[in-house]
Amino acid sequence: MTKPYSMGIWNNKIMKSLKFTILMLFISFNIGFAQKESNDILKQEVLNAQSSRISAMIDADIDKLNELLNDDLTYAHTTGWTETKTGYLETIKSGRINYISFIPKDVEIRIYGETAVLTGKVEVNLGRTDFTIRFLEVQCKVDGTWKLTAWQSVLNKVD
Repeated sequence: MTKPYSMGIWNNKIMKSLKFTILMLFISFNIGFAQKESNDILKQEVLNAQSSRISAMIDADIDKLNELLNDDLTYAHTTGWTETKTGYLETIKSGRINYISFIPKDVEIRIYGETAVLTGKVEVNLGRTDFTIRFLEVQCKVDGTWKLTAWQSVLNKVD
């Protein structure tokens, strides 16, 4: 009497199944690694956009700021004073706020597609006063450029 499945066929099926499983694990690992690498690249792009914006704020470079701020910007200062893009650009241009330094600390970034949410602290120097704030920043990628869409800050009373 012959067996319908010989050990050779059985071993062949096991080997195919094992090879398939290993291949799927390899693909999953590479996809996960590629996603992390891609996320790291996006985070660096966002940090670069933030850095460029801060430089433009300190230099009062209105043209550069205009490029880096989203048209529907909401910018809420620590005092609760809230401005649109047009208002914020006028504030910087007029010198009502004159940043001497603006140094982000402990920045955390979360990426959600083409939106980035940043949180952290900033050491601010306005010449006549300096203080530390906590912030929530939203950047959106618009036409390939990360742009500040929302900013909310509060005075950092405790550390």
